[in-house]
Amino acid sequence: HKTTSTIHMRFLHAIIALLLPVGLGNCHASDDIGKRPPNIIVIMMGDIGRDWLSCYGSNHETPNIDRLAENGLKYRTAWSAPKSTPACVSLLTGMYPFHHGWTRHYDVPRWGGDGLKPNRFTTFASILRDSGYSTGIAGQWLLNDLKSQPNALKEHGFDEYSIWTGDQHTTVELGEQNKNGYLIQHQVRRESPNTPDAVNQFALDFIQQHREEPFLLYYPMLSTLRPIEADFSSFSKYVTDVDQRVGKLIQSLQKLGLIDHSLIILTSDNGSAVAGKLNGQDFIEGKGQRTDVGVHVPFIVRADFLTPHPGLESFDLVDVTDVYPTCLELAAIDVPTEIIIDGKSLIPSLSGDEDPFKKRNWIFSQLGEFRMIRDWQYMLDTEQGCYHLEDDPLQNKNLYHSKERIIPGRRARLQKILDRLPKNTTAPFDAFELKYPAPTQ
Repeated sequence: HKTTSTIHMRFLHAIIALLLPVGLGNCHASDDIGKRPPNIIVIMMGDIGRDWLSCYGSNHETPNIDRLAENGLKYRTAWSAPKSTPACVSLLTGMYPFHHGWTRHYDVPRWGGDGLKPNRFTTFASILRDSGYSTGIAGQWLLNDLKSQPNALKEHGFDEYSIWTGDQHTTVELGEQNKNGYLIQHQVRRESPNTPDAVNQFALDFIQQHREEPFLLYYPMLSTLRPIEADFSSFSKYVTDVDQRVGKLIQSLQKLGLIDHSLIILTSDNGSAVAGKLNGQDFIEGKGQRTDVGVHVPFIVRADFLTPHPGLESFDLVDVTDVYPTCLELAAIDVPTEIIIDGKSLIPSLSGDEDPFKKRNWIFSQLGEFRMIRDWQYMLDTEQGCYHLEDDPLQNKNLYHSKERIIPGRRARLQKILDRLPKNTTAPFDAFELKYPAPTQ
């Protein structure tokens, strides 16, 4: 496996070197930057849907994220999960919930249990690290209790980390992650007066320290403000704060001369916790909803060395499981045969390849036993819901029993795909089924 990967990596590096400009115009950048694998930055926003980003048609201004879209590729139709931890596990493992078992939200630091097991799941961070990448994570991690499992992040592939632990003193206070929160950084647990600032600075320092080598930075964001039970005004400030932190990250890459040799993916875990506006119209809250609005998230990719026409909107379908195979293909690493991957690499889409057989024709999401699938226009779920999302994005008109025009055929096609998907695997750990919240949530 490693021999094949090395050959592929050298081949891809040669291609990338040809694609990159001769001069990067920054004295901080190494002269051999084009000879190494691209840097990878994956940013996971929390609870922010399309209705809060101006580049997607919101009236709320997000200039830094807008610039990322202007210099990259903005995907029109991207799916995640209705709630946070299933989305994060799908992103990290490249699997759908029926394969990884996190079929609902479960906050391990709050509710206990073994969490994400490294002997059961291999994250893309682990594979990239084993292939020579420096790996770091900054933000929050709700998939393990880092107090009782201090080595969990290293076992999942992250050599360096600055993580909010999910606890506050002797109790768990999710809303206190913004101030006087506890961080674990290099196995040292300490209180920070401004947790998001400390985490953001760690991310900037990580980029600076590893500028001469290929690196992976996973940034499941913290913010000075939290969307927990927020009203419209405070949530607006929260989104602005997130946008500014994204801007700092991009500016750091630019100053170091790394922007032309970096893949940046920005997405969100689920729909918005507070309803915003989309295309001049009031939208609806998406978080936790078993609908398109609940899982339809922003998805922006910037890869200057790969994307021939930046600033465009892509109609290609994408979901969070696609991050895993995209990162591996970009680093010219073969997916180990023993690993299940449900995602599909975005490299053909990013590079402008028009071959439809290299791209998706459906995407999927799940919460508990409830499943939903969609193509470019239609969505079908396991409770006899069928909707034409282009005409009815809020799913007000159920077409399941309609015999109009092409609806029966499109419904039947999606139903066949749903019928082929396997049953849910076993729970990821025993406490997952035994403790709060109820398994249906």
